[in-house]
Amino acid sequence: MSRRKEMRRKQAFPFGMFAGLLTAIAVTLIGVFLRLEAFTILTRATVSSLILGTVVSIGVGIIRLADSGYKVDRG
Repeated sequence: MSRRKEMRRKQAFPFGMFAGLLTAIAVTLIGVFLRLEAFTILTRATVSSLILGTVVSIGVGIIRLADSGYKVDRG
């Protein structure tokens, strides 16, 4: 694999999806530990993973955009 392809693959890592998945796992385990109802656990895990995944995706996008502008300006 060429260096350029490797860099693209590294930059394309889905941080938002990863953060959302970890959040859903954590919320599910906490819900099971607290012996909540299954629907309550499902609802909380879904909502929290969607919110956190979206926030992380937007944040990573903004950081990448700012970083690309910085690299262009610096030459």
